[in-house]
Amino acid sequence: PADFLNALRLNERNPQGASRTLFSACFTRVCFGASYGFVSLVKTQRCFLYLKGIHMIERFFTLYKIPAALLFCTALLLSGCGGNGAVTAEETKLVMGTVARLTVRADEITSQAALRDGMAVLTQTEQDADGVALAAVEAAAGTGEWREIPRTLYETLSRAQEGARRSHGAFDVTAGALTELWERARAEKLPPSAEAVAAARACVGYELLELRTREENGQTKYEARLMKAGMQFDRGALIKGLALDGICSTWQRAGITNALADLGTSSMLGMGVNEAGEPWQIGIRNPRGERAGDMIAVLPLSDEVLSVSGDDERYFMYEGRRYHHLIDPRTGYPADTGLSSVAVTLPLAAEYAAGWEGNMGMLSDMLSTAVFVLGAEEGRKLLADVPSALVILIGTDGKVIGE
Repeated sequence: PADFLNALRLNERNPQGASRTLFSACFTRVCFGASYGFVSLVKTQRCFLYLKGIHMIERFFTLYKIPAALLFCTALLLSGCGGNGAVTAEETKLVMGTVARLTVRADEITSQAALRDGMAVLTQTEQDADGVALAAVEAAAGTGEWREIPRTLYETLSRAQEGARRSHGAFDVTAGALTELWERARAEKLPPSAEAVAAARACVGYELLELRTREENGQTKYEARLMKAGMQFDRGALIKGLALDGICSTWQRAGITNALADLGTSSMLGMGVNEAGEPWQIGIRNPRGERAGDMIAVLPLSDEVLSVSGDDERYFMYEGRRYHHLIDPRTGYPADTGLSSVAVTLPLAAEYAAGWEGNMGMLSDMLSTAVFVLGAEEGRKLLADVPSALVILIGTDGKVIGE
């Protein structure tokens, strides 16, 4: 309004000058409005100082009748300045049944984009786990019919089958019927009957999941089938590891070098260093600690993934016994091997992991679960094939029993 009134007053003396002034005022307001939208990504205080300076420059350009096009170029140039300093940006979201926290160290604009992309990966991974492809395979269970699945799902199930074979069934992606049974038991705080466990156990068996590829019209088709009626996938078996792998790939493509993805402290990805220039410091909780913040160890995490399987979160007590969510697919009951927690870390560029490149999150997930179910002695035999893994075993008394 002030610019418009000034133009009216000037019109009485110089109509042509009034037109130029009014055009310049309107044009610069549009330019700087767009610039403000771009700069709004930076912190509020920085925006205030920036826009105050822009206002002074605008008055200078108008006063000396400098062409508006030059003013527009100046606005664009200034809008790209001041955002190159590294900052630590964070975002938290409830997803996949846990609180996910992403932290990125980069310039403001890059870090915000990385947070957005990371959260998109989490959302998509959760949607895929509940997707129609798995449901279609389950619906045809026991019929002998094949169902087409996406290539990425085929690769995930193929790796899950390899993990099942190597662990002799201690990890089994077909344990969905058991998982569902014990989820209901946990809600009711009452163990299921032996008959119910036996019925669910009969619908579990990785050897009854078959995968194949075939060629059709010059294209490769990926298919799967479950050979027994009532079989279900355990959708939570790999979801966090898959999410970490997706985030890692996305951030690496974007050139992110320093970041942390924390999926409820049970699955983590650490890239580069923290704000202090040191590896990310990750506390391993004591599963028998009196408080949630009681830590039994602190691990540095740099270009590594971490997976923790423990009996201290999703459980209920019944007649003095702890019934947790880590079910042994071979027995149908919560694993009872003298362990209360297993932590596994793997470097992103792990050696002796042929075929698992870019899938360290999934591998660490499988290893921590399988070792917990197998117990310390058999678990060490499984880990012998992955010498780059660092493993911490914690007994039911809350003490470390081996690394």
